[in-house]
Amino acid sequence: MKVQVLNLYSNEKERGSGLKNHHGQSFLISIGDEQILFDVGQKSQLLLYNMAKLKISPDDITKLVLSHGHKDHTGALPGFLDKRTKKEKLAVFAHPDFREKKIAKISFIKMPLGCPDLTQEQEAKLDFQLSKQTQQITPCLKTTGEIIERKEKDGIEPIAMHWEDGKLVVDPILDDLSLVLSTREGEVIICGCAHSGILNICNYVTENTKKTIKAIIGGTHMVHYSPDEVMYVADQLENKYNCPDLYLNHCTDKLPIPFIKKTKTIDLLKKRFRQGKVKNCYVGTKITFEC
Repeated sequence: MKVQVLNLYSNEKERGSGLKNHHGQSFLISIGDEQILFDVGQKSQLLLYNMAKLKISPDDITKLVLSHGHKDHTGALPGFLDKRTKKEKLAVFAHPDFREKKIAKISFIKMPLGCPDLTQEQEAKLDFQLSKQTQQITPCLKTTGEIIERKEKDGIEPIAMHWEDGKLVVDPILDDLSLVLSTREGEVIICGCAHSGILNICNYVTENTKKTIKAIIGGTHMVHYSPDEVMYVADQLENKYNCPDLYLNHCTDKLPIPFIKKTKTIDLLKKRFRQGKVKNCYVGTKITFEC
């Protein structure tokens, strides 16, 4: 069976595509009759514009998976739901804590970072299926669930905070999850931000599936990694994980805050690997696999 992964929302677009780009993430995964939306990006008007341009209706979506609660992955949810007219409830797969209150703290400035509130009408359109464990979305697609074992460097964002015992502290983002697509050539990891740490996610996938990793798609939050740490990840991907194809974007090397130092991770990886191993993943990029 052919599977298509289509990037609907991300930081970069290809020139002349007619699509719009913005900080955030959303993928459409087409498997048979299933049209699975993985995250929704931050601004509903932008998501809906790109969907319309690509001839996708909100009513076409059969399931929704949310990688975590940050607004650049959930912010478009209210507007998306307002445009959805189907009577059947939309199944939503996510971690139970994805709606906890989260804050971005920069110096003395605090800004909301979490999932937006929904109206009663919007809530009524959803069927929440929340779990910390892996969940099967289709026969060949599942979530990782919460990545508990984090022996390697994670992708925590220092300005992303939440409350513990009444105190505002750096959020470990335990609600972070990724998707695992089983293909004929191996497992494909589709990440929102990989706050759990991309190597921790790779380890979880190989330990639980006993299969090689064919590709990694999405954001990997290596924007704060040092060049040496990026090279360590590259060495591990090559020597331990069979050198998967890399379709990286979003927080791999970009943040919307101009004065925070960012590592040009994708450029470093392109120099490290042979030509074509690190591929572009713009808004509108289509990637196909056989399951």
